[in-house]
Amino acid sequence: MEVLDPLDPMGPHGPIYGERTADALSAACQIVAALYRSPGEGLRDDLASGRLGKISDALAHDTGLDAPRGPHAPPDFDTLRSSYVSLFVSRVGGVPAPPYVGLARDVELMGPTVQRLRSDLEALGLRPNPQWRELPDHLAAVAEAVELLLERNRVGAALALTSTYLCAWFVRFADAVAAADDSGFYGEMSRFLRSVLKEVAPRA
Repeated sequence: MEVLDPLDPMGPHGPIYGERTADALSAACQIVAALYRSPGEGLRDDLASGRLGKISDALAHDTGLDAPRGPHAPPDFDTLRSSYVSLFVSRVGGVPAPPYVGLARDVELMGPTVQRLRSDLEALGLRPNPQWRELPDHLAAVAEAVELLLERNRVGAALALTSTYLCAWFVRFADAVAAADDSGFYGEMSRFLRSVLKEVAPRA
């Protein structure tokens, strides 16, 4: 008997989604995975080479949105690092947008959303990366899980994971990032990604 995907009730052979949907979701998750982990050499290279700008421009074109300017004219890297810390890690008075999907849904760390996410990932055959030091509901970790599903051609499950978890964070926190972001980079990209995900996974 075929076991149906708990996040994709049509099972692994349906429904059929267009390639553009999968490509747009993959591009969005690449950006999420790059931006919402601590800025390192990977992000520096993506900005310097223009790769992040090209992915963002193509994604904007495919979804009919205005392309963000930040990837083409980012602030200096030290400013980016400082902004990342104050937005997502540590700030006097409280971090405006902790990068955890559980906080967007439960308003608490390690709440029921994290337990549900763990169960969903296990049911999908996805195991935590042993080298990953963050909590399982970190934005970058969830984006990487969506990418793995897309690589396995499980587009329905990838969309369900996106609408259930990733979209909730951007709906709740994108404006908070924009309001608190001195660099202008993360705020613009967060609002752009919120719009992209609403287009790609409109069930959220």
